[in-house]
Amino acid sequence: MRRVQQILIAVLTAWAIAAGAGTARAQLGSLLSPGPLARPHASLEGVANCAKCHEQGRRVTAQKCLACHQPIAQRIARKVGVHKDAGGECVLCHAEHAGVNGELRPFDQKAFDHAAVTGFALTGKHVLGAQQCAACHKGRSFVDASPACAACHTDVHKPSLGSNCTTCHSTQAAFTAASTAFDHNTAAFRLNGAHTKVACASCHIGGVFKGVKFASCVNCHKEPHQPSLGSSCTTCHTTDSWRTTNVNHQRTSFPLVGAHTKVACATCHKQSATKVTLKSDTCASCHADVHAGQFKQDCKACHNETAWKGGRFDHATTTFALRAKHAPLTCDACHRPAAASRPERLGTAAPVRAGAAAPPVVDFRGLKTTCVSCHVDVHQGELGTSCETCHSDAAFAVRAYTHKTGGPFFAAQHVALTCEQCHTSLAPARSARTGTAPLAVRFAAAERGCVSCHKDIHLGQFTARCETCHSVETAKFAVTIDHARQTSFALTGKHGAVACRECHKVETGRFPAATGTAVRLKGVGATCVSCHKDVHLGQLVANCESCHTSDTFHLATYAHKSKTVLALMTGAHARASCVDCHKATTGRFPAGTGTAIRFTTGTACVSCHVDQHRGGLGPNCGNCHRP
Repeated sequence: MRRVQQILIAVLTAWAIAAGAGTARAQLGSLLSPGPLARPHASLEGVANCAKCHEQGRRVTAQKCLACHQPIAQRIARKVGVHKDAGGECVLCHAEHAGVNGELRPFDQKAFDHAAVTGFALTGKHVLGAQQCAACHKGRSFVDASPACAACHTDVHKPSLGSNCTTCHSTQAAFTAASTAFDHNTAAFRLNGAHTKVACASCHIGGVFKGVKFASCVNCHKEPHQPSLGSSCTTCHTTDSWRTTNVNHQRTSFPLVGAHTKVACATCHKQSATKVTLKSDTCASCHADVHAGQFKQDCKACHNETAWKGGRFDHATTTFALRAKHAPLTCDACHRPAAASRPERLGTAAPVRAGAAAPPVVDFRGLKTTCVSCHVDVHQGELGTSCETCHSDAAFAVRAYTHKTGGPFFAAQHVALTCEQCHTSLAPARSARTGTAPLAVRFAAAERGCVSCHKDIHLGQFTARCETCHSVETAKFAVTIDHARQTSFALTGKHGAVACRECHKVETGRFPAATGTAVRLKGVGATCVSCHKDVHLGQLVANCESCHTSDTFHLATYAHKSKTVLALMTGAHARASCVDCHKATTGRFPAGTGTAIRFTTGTACVSCHVDQHRGGLGPNCGNCHRP
């Protein structure tokens, strides 16, 4: 087949030569071409130009294409742009012989990713409009377009600001809107305060943006001070407002400290400080003398600039030094405004500004130093006028006081008592004049009887003085009674160790002073049965002490008094114990039915012994037996 094609080409060539060069070429080109070339390739029409694009066998190779399209070859080599992934066959995308108006660059302009393919993102005002690509790409080639702003836009700054327009301009706003969109913080002169509201043209006159002087405020602002105060306006002014708000008063003859730092400038400077120099050698130059001439020294002798109130005065220079509780008091705690006084009566009248209220005038002269001149005498003169006899300025409350009369009454348990525990207020009425409640307490002639402080817990059972039984020397005024001497019942033996409450019980009933609950002390029986239970159930009517003693209630020995019983207490009977004869039985006794030891027993032998003879030998065992 290839051989046939070669023969055909040779025949046609020979025919063309014979028929005439010009007409033959045109007719042969039309005969061989599959269609007209696109307008950009129109110069390549004709059979003589086929070899410029076609290899033998009509094949179109990339080498032929790129030999003419060098910019594309370079982008393919660098792997950038739309051809970065191009293969070796250009004809796969670019088809020729489709007619004069054939499109050699077929692609969807709307779907084209300009940022990913070209590296130049279309943002803001660059977003494609109705013209699409042709809006920027005026010629046929896309690759010769430059991303520099000046390639499309006219540099109105005439390269004075460089070629990087993005320093000031953004695609998000029109170039004419740069005055409102420009970030001045990127410039050498940052805008703050009132400068942020100034129009660009106010400083950039005639469109000059580079080389504008800004090292000194006077580069833009006119010097208002005559004579000049220097080129550094920021010493006094700030960019927030041209009005003076930041004066460095430390550079003046009157540095501001303490409360003066919070005073508004206009308070002192009624006129411009550059025109009028204020006096500041004394406080009275600005402040009214609220003491109306009572003090000749300057205010700073007592007051300081931290705060006008709470002036420090060395009271030790007076006849009344302030110590302890008096030391932290403020002046007005003692020195109060003079009642119904006029300033001129105390001394030089204090100057008062127009429209201002007259300051209160405090009388610092002639105060008395006695306690009652400031403090209310709650004792109402009972203890005299010398309060320091009991009180001190360290603490007004009396911490310790030694009674001058002395004696046992103020010893032991009474030592730790506070004054108010004995000297109590009986009538806490408030004075209508002072509003202070006086102490209705007698100190000078206070009662010393126990009942004046202590309640009679015995409810009148005793008329004798409390100290007869109680003593301040014992804890909680415990009883120290001598039972043998002070009562008719001496505590002997076992009774000596018995607690009082074992015999003296708490009762609720009628007592000499009133009906109530108290320990019964008077009228307690002295017989044994008053406290002890009769275990013999009435068999023995004599006193218990006839057999028992307080040393021990147990009966160690007993001597029978009955002659009949004494006659039996011989032999083995003499060696018998009490329980051998006197057994515990349950039955009826003189005091009632119960269980007790039977003391009344018969003297016959059968009363204790079993009759082995069952009565056969009679009742008198003594006829035959002996104990």
